[in-house]
Amino acid sequence: MTNLLKLLEDGAWHKLPELAQKTGHPLEELVSYCETIAKHGIVEYDATASTVRLSHELKNLITQLHAEEKAEPNWEKPGAATIIIPPEKSFQIQKVTIHNMTKQDLQFELKFDKKLKEIAVTQA
Repeated sequence: MTNLLKLLEDGAWHKLPELAQKTGHPLEELVSYCETIAKHGIVEYDATASTVRLSHELKNLITQLHAEEKAEPNWEKPGAATIIIPPEKSFQIQKVTIHNMTKQDLQFELKFDKKLKEIAVTQA
C-alpha cells in the first residue's frame, strides 16, 4: 500500500474509486485500509464523500524530510581526509569523481567544510 501513500503525498483529498483504479486494489480493501490507518492518524478519511488525504501532521513531516534532504550539510568543524587511489581506479566524494589514470598509487589530501574546497596530490 506504499503506492497509495505516494499518491496521497500531495496532501489533497482523493476519491477512493480513483485511487482503487490507480493502485489496482479492490475498492473494499482500500476502504478497510483507509479506515484502519485513519484510526492511527496517518490519513483523514471521509466515508460520506469516499475521500482520503494524508493527515496534516504526516504531510508536514514529509515536507520537512524533503527539505532536509535538499539542504546542504551543516558542518560544525571543517573536514580533512587522506585517500590513496590505486593505479587506474577511481574514488567519489561529494559527487566528485577522482580518477587515477597513472600506473602508480596517488595520495590525495582533502579539505572541506560544506563543499570540497581543496585537493592536493602527492605520490604515495
